[in-house]
Amino acid sequence: MKPFKTLVVSAIVAAATLASPFAAAHASLKSSNPAANAVLDAAPKEIALTFNEKVEPAFSSITLTDASGRTPAGQAKATVDEADPAILRLALPPLPAGAYTVGWAAAGRDGHRRKGEFTFTVK
Repeated sequence: MKPFKTLVVSAIVAAATLASPFAAAHASLKSSNPAANAVLDAAPKEIALTFNEKVEPAFSSITLTDASGRTPAGQAKATVDEADPAILRLALPPLPAGAYTVGWAAAGRDGHRRKGEFTFTVK
């Protein structure tokens, strides 16, 4: 019976070791432009989010809302940067002064979506 128990424990350890790279493969936000909590003198022309890995365009997005929860008119759809597929970009229409919330969702190679948000202010 002891050899069977040893085999089962070894199989569990091997499975956990092999699965760990996939569990850590979620797309994580590394940086943003504008940065979280930034106070800007001029409105940005785009939002650029950089992730730790390539993001899947079909399952990744950026939304921008103003302080009253409205999406600015003329806002485009986020696109993955062709030169660096770890960067998700959102072109912006001219923004008036105020507080804005950036909401994002990104899926990496494992297909799991992660979400987050941050704010910035235009003077």
